[in-house]
Amino acid sequence: MTSTPPARLSFSNPWFYSLLACFLLAFLFGTRLINDSDMGFHLRCGKEIIQNHFIPSVDTFTYTVPGNEYLDMEWLYQAFLYLGYLIGGYSLLSLSHTGLVLLALALLWIRLRSIGIPNSIGVLLFTAALLASETRFRVRPEVLTWVLMGLTFWILETRADRGRKFLFLLPVIQLFWVNTEGLFFLGLVSMGAYALSDLTHHGRVDPKLLKFSWMSAGACLLNPHFFKGFFFPVSFLSSLGSSSIYKYTIAEFQSPWTPLGPSLGAEPPFLILYKTFGFFLLFLFLADFKKRKIHEWLLALFFFGLSFSAVRNVPLFMLACAPLAAAIWKDSRWGWIPKFQVLLETKPYFAWGLTLFLLGLSLRVITGAHYVSHRSTDRFGLGLDQQALPVKACEFLNQNHLTGKILNTLDFGDWLDWRGPQKTFIDGRLDVMGLELFTDYTNSLLPGGLDPLLSKFRPEIIFFNPLLGAQWLTDFKGRPNWRLIYLDESSAIALRAGYRDEIPSLDYEKLLADHGVLKAFLSNPESILSAPPPSGWGSFLSDLLKPTEYQNGLLNLGIFCGYAGHFGEAELFFLEGIRRTHGRYYDYFYNLGLLYYYEGKKDLAALCVKRVLRERPDDPGALQALQSLGK
Repeated sequence: MTSTPPARLSFSNPWFYSLLACFLLAFLFGTRLINDSDMGFHLRCGKEIIQNHFIPSVDTFTYTVPGNEYLDMEWLYQAFLYLGYLIGGYSLLSLSHTGLVLLALALLWIRLRSIGIPNSIGVLLFTAALLASETRFRVRPEVLTWVLMGLTFWILETRADRGRKFLFLLPVIQLFWVNTEGLFFLGLVSMGAYALSDLTHHGRVDPKLLKFSWMSAGACLLNPHFFKGFFFPVSFLSSLGSSSIYKYTIAEFQSPWTPLGPSLGAEPPFLILYKTFGFFLLFLFLADFKKRKIHEWLLALFFFGLSFSAVRNVPLFMLACAPLAAAIWKDSRWGWIPKFQVLLETKPYFAWGLTLFLLGLSLRVITGAHYVSHRSTDRFGLGLDQQALPVKACEFLNQNHLTGKILNTLDFGDWLDWRGPQKTFIDGRLDVMGLELFTDYTNSLLPGGLDPLLSKFRPEIIFFNPLLGAQWLTDFKGRPNWRLIYLDESSAIALRAGYRDEIPSLDYEKLLADHGVLKAFLSNPESILSAPPPSGWGSFLSDLLKPTEYQNGLLNLGIFCGYAGHFGEAELFFLEGIRRTHGRYYDYFYNLGLLYYYEGKKDLAALCVKRVLRERPDDPGALQALQSLGK
């Protein structure tokens, strides 16, 4: 890629303000409450490293697979994460990772600028990469990979213009990368693609590139696990690929190209944008394939393959390939391209329109409307999301000295590693847990599947997310040897009979009172169900100006109580959620309608189902329910 910079992006250029709005939006996307429990085992490992001056090599967190090999390729990241927690708590962790996101995007913009495309095209590609990647703006080591990958690409892409003077940094980057994140092999793949391209097009490899590439490969051996660490990506991918059960049960490992069922609604906007960009890049390659170099084809195919295999890899594809799209666009000689570029550059309303859109989206991120609109659990803010993580449930364990053998759902295992008083049953380190334990766990989520797990491990405590572990709640419901003692917006705790019997069972009356739910609703639920929802324009303006009142905690509690067989309490939680949100969201009506349907309250069920169909007229579940009700 050769550098012919376009006109400087100055204050007088309207596209400058679009770019500024992109960075503002990126900052707001990154400033979200932490709801990813993976951070738990990272903090626990960081604590072990800092306090004991020892990098883990076997599992010590669980009682199920003690001694299983644990190749901790993220030890340096974990140490810094724990130090950040000690200095500034969870809020600092949120802000520091937001800073890494902004740095990764700044590197992307530098790479786009170095290609020499018009500012308008650069900003549009930058916006696409931002919006398609925002779902992964989390407190995770992969964010650091985006930065290191961006640095590697910038050095490789600009080596012709900068006299190759930065190639010496490649081994330094790889040394840091291999000790912070398992995706370090992306750097080696990128160097190999450029070396092969040199050999194909020039008959020889740039000797400096070859030297520093070999040094980079050698630097990857400088990790605590030596050759095992070097080949960790291969072993990790082979362990996950040994069974399709991982892709079926872990959402982030599923392909973004897997068709969604009709009951799941419309495809998320970020996937639509990602797929649109993918087709756009394919069109550019096919239309200009004779001019493209080998490394461009290899990198595009490799990173698209990664994104095709798992939705978690979508940002890697976008950040790696947006400059490729820019380079092909610049080299293209289609007659309509100059006219289109002149239109974008000379008509400022395109830039101002994009700026207004991004600012409006920024307001919706702050109020939470952006996340609620596609039912994401993310929320704007700093610190922990205590309605998504089992923070209060772990505090309950510790305060009541519940240290017995525990059985937990996978999503809570990492937080139990960090905050639980005992060893964990299973956590998210799938390569450590192994296929046998993971299969036993997933089978327990099927009807009747809990009994084999209880017989095999004989736990005294069940600690679970009733949404993901609803079958567990159904299986032990009504059994005299298990009783529910704790329930909050995300977590439930049950104890085996004979273990800590002095702790009282769950008081549903107190649960309702603690959440401000009144029983008076049961006397006239029709008045709440029949109230008209706010107008569309009124809701739109409200979402820009004040926090969105989506009562996710009440919805979860209603679902939990329904699974537990406490239909009266479930009905009250749903009705209270409808009242507080002024009937804006179909979710409450959908779940309440199912509850009324199972209870045989046909008229009330029909009211709920008709309200769902007002917002989702093609919903198959609602249509089937309405037909069954004969309404």
